[in-house]
Amino acid sequence: MRKTMKWKLFYDTIRTKEMRFMEKQEKKKGKIIYKIIILVLLIIIGVCIYKIVGILSEYHEGTKAYEQLQLLAGIEDMEDIENINFKALRKQNKDVKAWLYSEGTVINYPVVQGDDNSYYLYRMVNGEWNGKGSLFIDYRVEKPFRDFNTIIYGHRMKDGSMFHSLTEYESKRYYDKHPVMQLITPKHEYDVEIFGVIRIPADSPMYKCQFDSYEEKANYLAQIKKNSLINIDEVEVSAEDRIVMLSTCTYEFEDARLVVYGKLVEKDDETEK
Repeated sequence: MRKTMKWKLFYDTIRTKEMRFMEKQEKKKGKIIYKIIILVLLIIIGVCIYKIVGILSEYHEGTKAYEQLQLLAGIEDMEDIENINFKALRKQNKDVKAWLYSEGTVINYPVVQGDDNSYYLYRMVNGEWNGKGSLFIDYRVEKPFRDFNTIIYGHRMKDGSMFHSLTEYESKRYYDKHPVMQLITPKHEYDVEIFGVIRIPADSPMYKCQFDSYEEKANYLAQIKKNSLINIDEVEVSAEDRIVMLSTCTYEFEDARLVVYGKLVEKDDETEK
């Protein structure tokens, strides 16, 4: 009986030691896993901070570059907007076609046209790579601002720059404050009278540059009026007019685009700038 008790006591002692050892091992394992998780989280946080700093730095560089372009163009204040120095701009880049300005907003940029719709998507006017890209005309437009419809693309930047403010045109109140933009080319000055705001997919047939007839143009304008997100009765547009299609990203559905249409109203006689 005593031997049995001794063996039981011995067994219990060994078992207790084993359990304590296993508990210690589990705690060690838990600490290791905890340290690994913390390390992974720190790496993720570090990568995120690195990316955020990179994006903010890129935004800053882009903003600074566009400010320098304004100085190059001779725009020290908004009173100079009608006297753009296109010779200086085209000396830097022959692809510059116009300057677009909207009073009271950030839209105050040169407009370029490349050989495709990719080059200026993430390149500045000076050719440098930047997430802001440029405002650029669809390469399919043969005669910018002389053809019936001139399409201009621009990013909706998270810092509020480029074409971000176009999304505000979904509000009639915003339209009432900003019904007209200004477009300046080397030979002409235009008012851009906003007359329609629509939301379409990126592959929409509304991205149309060539029109074969008066009727085709009239039907196109009717589609804009029919689908406009806000009612704009202040502007009359006909197939005899010329229009601009300002396009940027929106996120209501996959590959969604917000488009603001403006009627071109020529303000002057032809003069080379």
